[in-house]
Amino acid sequence: MQDKKLFKIYDVHQVENQEQEKSVVDKFLAELGLELVWYRYLTSTGLRTPLPIAEFGKFAREKLPKQLYMSPILKKYFGQKHQLHYTLDDYVILAKKS
Repeated sequence: MQDKKLFKIYDVHQVENQEQEKSVVDKFLAELGLELVWYRYLTSTGLRTPLPIAEFGKFAREKLPKQLYMSPILKKYFGQKHQLHYTLDDYVILAKKS
């Protein structure tokens, strides 16, 4: 599940607070009738809070691999003006029925 969507569901602003994060994950799973077994937040930047757009753009250009096949298609058909890079910003959640 993408982090921005998970926090938006509960109208919570994501910060560098793992206790808050776990609370949001637990609430989400409880609503599904599930119990948390394990979760991990995976991110390209190593941060839980998003970088400002300009900073992330610089980070991506310097540290993340380019999307060699999708970028030309997006430029041609959708007018994308910049090179896209692969990025990771998701949760992996393992849960079981309560």
